[in-house]
Amino acid sequence: MENLSFLRKKWEDYFLEIIKKRVSQDSINKDEMLIISDQKKLDQILSRGRLDKKIKYVIISLPLNNFENLVHFFKKIDKVLDDETKIIINYFSSLWRPIFFILSKLGITNYFRNECYFSKNIFEIFLQSTNYKISHYIDEPIIPIKILAFSKIFYIISNFLPFLKFFSVTKICYLQKKNISIEYTKKKSSIIIPCKDEENNIKKLVQDSKILEFPYELIFIDDKSSDNTYKLIETEIKNNPEIEIRLVSGEGLGKYKAVKLGIRKATGYYSMIFDADITVAMEDLNLFYKAISEGRGNLINGSRLIYKPYAGAMRKLNYLGNLFFAYLVTYITNVRVTDTLCGTKCFKTTEIEKFDEFERKNKIYDLWGDFNILFASSYFGLKTIDLPIRYRKREEGKTKMNKRYFFFKNMLLTCFKAFLRFKCF
Repeated sequence: MENLSFLRKKWEDYFLEIIKKRVSQDSINKDEMLIISDQKKLDQILSRGRLDKKIKYVIISLPLNNFENLVHFFKKIDKVLDDETKIIINYFSSLWRPIFFILSKLGITNYFRNECYFSKNIFEIFLQSTNYKISHYIDEPIIPIKILAFSKIFYIISNFLPFLKFFSVTKICYLQKKNISIEYTKKKSSIIIPCKDEENNIKKLVQDSKILEFPYELIFIDDKSSDNTYKLIETEIKNNPEIEIRLVSGEGLGKYKAVKLGIRKATGYYSMIFDADITVAMEDLNLFYKAISEGRGNLINGSRLIYKPYAGAMRKLNYLGNLFFAYLVTYITNVRVTDTLCGTKCFKTTEIEKFDEFERKNKIYDLWGDFNILFASSYFGLKTIDLPIRYRKREEGKTKMNKRYFFFKNMLLTCFKAFLRFKCF
C-alpha cells in the first residue's frame, strides 16, 4: 500500500466525494463504477484482460503527476477498457509546483523524484499520442482539501469570479476514447417525433425517412392532436410495411413529456429527437448518426445559429432569445453551446436515465426538454458537440412556440436551478 501524506489522503477523499456527485445514481446502483485508489490495484487492472463491459466509469484517484510515463499508461489502459468506458482523472497544476516542493521539504507532502506538473495545454499534448480525449472538465475546487464551510465558500466565489480558477491546485476531467469499434456504426436508431396538430407533415416525414442511410425506426408520439394527425400516422403505418413505424399516444402535457414517452418505447441503441415541423431536413440525421456512431460525442446537439437561418424561419425576438440562452447555458456548464433550443438531438437511448435523474433531483420542469438534456449531459460528463444544420421556414401547420413570455420564464427558471447545481452545490 502506498504511503500517502496527510494532504494527499485528504485530497483523494475530497476528490471521490466530488466525483460521486457527478456519476448518476443509476450507474452507482448498477455497479458501473470502478474506483482505483492505489498503485497496486491499478497495476492489477492493467495486467489482466479486458474489464467487464458493464463498467462505465473508471475513477483514478491517484494524481497523474506521479505516473512514470503517461502515454504508456494510456496505451495500456486502452487495451483493458471497453469503448464506452470513461476515465475520471485528476492532476495537480504546474502553477503549484514550487509550493509542493516547499511542502515536501517540510515533510508535509511526499516528494516524487520524477513527478511532472502540467497545464491543461500540456495535458492535451500527452493525449495527442493516445486514444483518449477530454470529454468534459469539472469545476474544480481552488483548494484541494475540505475545510468545513470554507471550501464551499471558496468554490462559490470562484464560480462567480472565473479568473480565480487559474489558481486552482487541481484539475479534474472525464476522458473517453477517440476511436471506437466499427460495430457502433451498424446499430439501430430510434427517431422520436413528437407531434401535435401536424396532419399535413406526417406523410412527408415518412417519405423523407427513406433517404436515411442507417438502420432506424420511427416513433410518433401524438400529443392529443385536435386534427387528423393520429389517423394519418395509422394510415402511414399500413401503407409503409417496409418501415418500422410505431405510434404512441401522448398525454397532452407538452413536448418533453411526449419525447420521454417515445424514448421509453424505443428499441434503438441511439435515440434522435426530430421535430414534426420539418424545419430541419430529415437527411441531416445522417450527419447526427455518423457523429455519434463514430464516437465524436455523447450528445450531438443541432445548432441552427451557425449557418444563417433561411428568411422567415425564425422571428427576430426568438433569434435574440436563442443567443441569450446559448451564452447563459455555456456559462453555467463551461461547455460551448451555440443553440440551446434546436429540437434535433441525438444520444444513446439509455442516457434518458441520467436526464430523468437530473430533472428529478433539481426539481426541473422543462417544457421543451432541451435545457434539461444539455444540463444533465454536462453534469454527468457526457461530451456535447454542436452540429451545424440549416434551419428552414415551416411550410405546414403552426408553431408551438407562441407563448413566448411564459416559455421565457420557464427557461429562465430551469437555468436558475441548473446554476445552483453547477455553481453552488
